[in-house]
Amino acid sequence: MILLRLLPALLLLLTAVSARAEDLGEFVLHHIIDAPYWYVTPWGPKVYFPSWMAGGSLHVFMMFVAAALLIILLIPAARRTTPAPQGRFAHMVEAFVIFIRDEVVTPNLGAKDGRKWLPFFLTIFFFILTLNLVGLIPGMGTATSNINFTAAFAIMIFATFNIAGIIKNGPVHYFTNLIPKGLPFWLLPLMAVIEFVGLFTKAVALALRLFANMTAGHALIFSLLGLIIVFKSLIAAVPLVPFTLFIYLIEILVAFLQAYIFTLLAGLFIGQAVHQEH
Repeated sequence: MILLRLLPALLLLLTAVSARAEDLGEFVLHHIIDAPYWYVTPWGPKVYFPSWMAGGSLHVFMMFVAAALLIILLIPAARRTTPAPQGRFAHMVEAFVIFIRDEVVTPNLGAKDGRKWLPFFLTIFFFILTLNLVGLIPGMGTATSNINFTAAFAIMIFATFNIAGIIKNGPVHYFTNLIPKGLPFWLLPLMAVIEFVGLFTKAVALALRLFANMTAGHALIFSLLGLIIVFKSLIAAVPLVPFTLFIYLIEILVAFLQAYIFTLLAGLFIGQAVHQEH
């Protein structure tokens, strides 16, 4: 709610700076692409990161910020002295937890396995959601618009569902169960290749979906604000700022939606690998 109240002022501030600037291309792109520095303010100097921070990366710094926010916000929300959560934020967090449990984990993994896997999926959901929302704050960076980050997360899910499937079903049964039963003999080699390639396309779909959606929204927002630079007039801000505000509100929805979709697909892939009988 605080972010929504401050959003018009933040957009107007960025608009005013854009109208007076000669070239904000580098400042705009730093919201989408990775960089070894960070613009704390649009007019301020660059702050370079130390080399020990994964070589000094803006998006790695955003991951540290997201992790710190989760620790600060979720640990107090999880503590309670009564069966019911206390406070609005704790109720909101519990609503998300119950939603992920009932709509993602349990339908794909069952009640028994779902209890074991729930912390894993909650970590994925809240971490990606926090990164998406942090990236919407003017001056911050969007780690989920970095294909390296989304690819690393997808590789982690790829390794997880294959290892979980092998442990649950055994290596021989896991890979042989990938091929549908009852196929003609002459189709088996073709289906074996298709199913093997399909294991990798799952990871590719996870990486590209999150990357493309987060990059497109930010590119659209800054392209609209960039028109003010082209026209070099605050008059252009009159129609552009309200429309940008509308797109920004949609991006908040997309931030939640993409975190949910990534978690849902991860649950679907892991569930298919663990419970191959279904």
